[in-house]
Amino acid sequence: MKKFLTLSTTLKTRLIADFILIVASQAILPFLALYLTSKVSAVFAGTFLIANIIVNFFMSFVGGYIGDNYNRKKVVNYVHAFYAVCLIILSVTVTMDGIGLVVFCVTIFIFQMLFAASEPIFEAAIMDAIYEEVREFVYQFNYWMFNISTGLGMLLGALLYLEHKHLLFIMFFIAMLISWFLFEKFYDVEQIYAHKDELSSKFKDFLKSYHTVIKDKYYMIFNLGYMFVLMAELSLNSYVIVRLKKDFEPFTFLEFYIDGVRMFTVIMIINTLVVVTLTFTVNRLITGTSKKYIFVLGILLYTVGYSLITASNSFLLLCIFAVIATLGELIYSPIQNAQRFLMIPNDQRSTYATFSMVSFFGANILSRFGLILGAFLLPWMMSIYVAIVVLIGFVLLYYALFFNPNIESN
Repeated sequence: MKKFLTLSTTLKTRLIADFILIVASQAILPFLALYLTSKVSAVFAGTFLIANIIVNFFMSFVGGYIGDNYNRKKVVNYVHAFYAVCLIILSVTVTMDGIGLVVFCVTIFIFQMLFAASEPIFEAAIMDAIYEEVREFVYQFNYWMFNISTGLGMLLGALLYLEHKHLLFIMFFIAMLISWFLFEKFYDVEQIYAHKDELSSKFKDFLKSYHTVIKDKYYMIFNLGYMFVLMAELSLNSYVIVRLKKDFEPFTFLEFYIDGVRMFTVIMIINTLVVVTLTFTVNRLITGTSKKYIFVLGILLYTVGYSLITASNSFLLLCIFAVIATLGELIYSPIQNAQRFLMIPNDQRSTYATFSMVSFFGANILSRFGLILGAFLLPWMMSIYVAIVVLIGFVLLYYALFFNPNIESN
């Protein structure tokens, strides 16, 4: 924490604003599959969310281009204004049926489009403020904060989802206003704009900027692998939460009633507690050890944990597998993120960050597809499916990170 206080004001406020927004978003977005399933059906929920992800995929490219070619501060101000309008509508319509449900679905669709377009810009804003001396610390600290904020968001969502859905969107609205204020007041860095031919059209510039990224073989392999690996974690708030709600047998533990939805929350709380208490301890233990070996260990623990969570209905086993999966993620993720930073040119940060969003959307599609696939396959079959996909992703990540001459030269 002392090192965090030594960071620049811009970097500190960006990390704090991200923390607040993640808490608010994770209290809502992971429960969308459950919400739409209960309102309509599991097939509709999966189809709607996959369609949304496909559209978001293209919107992220637009956002990445805008972030590198226009003033990021002005763009983010416009984004926050649109966020505000959407969140007001969502807070009013979330408890409605009929036409209100239609308005909710349309608005959440638009909201997630905005979210997708702005994500590369927000990530580039953090990259702009990073300097080499704090690179590894920032990504380690950001990972730590991300998991804490995710856990807190999930906890709030579990507590308020059933009876106070509108409050979740009001909280998101307040978090957005705080983020807007911090960005407007404290974001102060010199943006490096992408080089472009003055005589070319914007559309040609758009295509050229992404053609450069696509030609980066190692970065593309990296993102494909990350998509497969991330799918396991994102399956928690699609297939796993729906399966637990259906199959998990409720019981009382220390006078606390635990059903399927709350079991899902317990998993997320375990994730948060492990990250909060062990992140920096584990980092100290593995310092000086070969990154290759540590990365392999992390991925294997991650694969075992998440694949078994996919099929288990035992409270004790779910808790154990959650610890194993989180330890694996805690080991491999900071290595992956710090090395990825070295792959990205200074003047194409938003454009390159877009492909991280592409990985996220691809992982989301795979996880939402699991919601549909799970309607036809048994849980143990889904467990094998998750393990195979993650291990394929691991092989691709390992190649991109440890056989990449560009990273070695840096």
